[in-house]
This record gives sequence, structure tokens and C-alpha cells, in this order.
Amino acid sequence: MAKASGVNRRLLAKKDMNFFAEFTANAAKAARMLGYGVAAGILVVFVVLAFIIAFFIRNQIIKGEIRKIKDLLATPEYSTLEQKNALLTEQLNDMTNYYFALTEMRRDVNLIDPAPTDLPDVIAKCIPSDSFLSYYAVTNSTLTMKGYAFTYYSAVDMVNMLNNSNVFTADPAISVVRMQPETDSDFAALASGLAPDVTNNYYEFQVSGTLVSNVHISISRYVDGAETATSLGGIDVKTVKAGESYTIDDVNEYSYGGVTYYLTRIYVDGIQVEEGSFNQIKEANQYVDTGRGNTDVKFYYSTTVAANAPAEG
Repeated sequence: MAKASGVNRRLLAKKDMNFFAEFTANAAKAARMLGYGVAAGILVVFVVLAFIIAFFIRNQIIKGEIRKIKDLLATPEYSTLEQKNALLTEQLNDMTNYYFALTEMRRDVNLIDPAPTDLPDVIAKCIPSDSFLSYYAVTNSTLTMKGYAFTYYSAVDMVNMLNNSNVFTADPAISVVRMQPETDSDFAALASGLAPDVTNNYYEFQVSGTLVSNVHISISRYVDGAETATSLGGIDVKTVKAGESYTIDDVNEYSYGGVTYYLTRIYVDGIQVEEGSFNQIKEANQYVDTGRGNTDVKFYYSTTVAANAPAEG
């Protein structure tokens, strides 16, 4: 019995020593972990403080720059900038209106093409030997002639020769009427110098046609939605041959005075382009037409992007 009791005491003592060793190791480990945690906490606090200090310094720098800007804007040089801007805007509008008026007058001059200087010589060479002219006039681009011939087809022959000389844009209108000398005092006066046995059969003809000429396309741009039409620049004039196709490119946007404007609607000779054609123009970003005559094309713009459909006129 005594021997057994001795064994148990040694075992208990050994267990106690193992327990204290394990406890000591765990305590050391916990102390190390606590040290790591404290170090990490100190590091986080340091980082947070560093960010706070950095933001504070940056905030002070920004405030200082703001104060400098405010002080600069308060100087006489900058305090009147708003008034100067309003004055310059008004001057720009006045100059734009003046420029528009000048280009409008230039457009009116460009719309009138002078008749060819050699036209009288060309007409003289094309008059048949049995015919003569009593009157001819050029009004804008229209040539009108009146005269007499002793055969019915002489006027037609004269027009054919004029067409071969590229005088008319298209076949002119011809009127031929048979006359009698005793009932036509005008012919009697014109034929007074002719032989007394002049034929009693003669014809009065009249020819009217459009001369080969250019057509002029007036292009102008305006701010849409304004109470009064505000032009964006002056009037541009594009000159093309009658019957030829022409294009106006980059119509969707227009920049003027540092501002970008966007197309909202188009008027051609006072008539608004309908929705389908307007959408095709915007998709192609160009206006295409044929020069049938002098044409006035107006583009209206807004500072906001419009939908495909044109605004109501």
C-alpha cells in the first residue's frame, strides 16, 4: 500500500509540472499575441492620424487657394469681368447683325447674273435670211424675242441654231402666228423699206426661254426658339449650274461664338422640311438638292440635342 501511494504522488507531481509548463507557454503566447494586437492598433491609429493630418493640411491649402482666388477676383481687374462679358456679348450680337446685313446685300447682288456680253452677236448669227427681229429683251435670266418671218419654220430653225449655241437652258416657248400686211400696221412700218412686191404671206413669232445660267443657294443659320430670329453668322451663297445637284455638309452641328448648336429644323423657300426628309438629312449629316432656281435654305439650331423629328414651326 505504501508503495502505491508513492507512485501516485510522483505521477501527480509530474502532471502538475506539465500543467504549469503548458500554462506558462500559453501565457507567453497570449502575451505575444497581445503585443502584436497592441502594435497593430498603434499602427492603425498612426495611419488614421496620418490621413487626418494629410487631409487637414490639404484642406488648409485648398482654403488658402480659395482665399487667393477670392482676393484676385475682388481686384479691380477682375471685378468688372461680368460687365465686360455682357458688353462683349452685346457687341458680338451687333457685329453679327451687321455682318448678316452685309452678306444679305451681297446675296442680293449675287442672285442677279449679267447676260452674256456676246449674246447680241450670237442672236444676229442665228437669224434666218427670211426673218428679222423687231424686239428682244433680257429680264434676269429670261430672253424674249419678237420678229417676223416669211416662212412658218424660220422661227423654229432660229431656235435650233440658238440651242446649238448653248443659249437656252431648255427648249424655249415658241409662238408663230400667220399675219396679213394690210391688217398689221407694225409690219407695214417695218417693211416700208422692202420691195413693193413683198409677199402677202408672213408670220409673227415670239420666243421666250431661260438663258443658260447659274442658280444661287442662300444658306443661313438661326437660333431656334428665340422671340426674334437671331442669326448665327452671315449668309453663305453656293453657286451651281441650273439642273446640277449640290450638297451642304455637316448640318447636324454648328459652332459659333464658342457655343455648339444642334439642328432642330430646316426651311426651304419658307416651307419647313417634313419629318421623313428631315430625319434622312440628320442621318446623312448633309442636305442634298438640285439647283432648279435661286433657293433660300434656312437651318435652325438649339443648344440642346433635339430628337430626330423637327420642332413644330
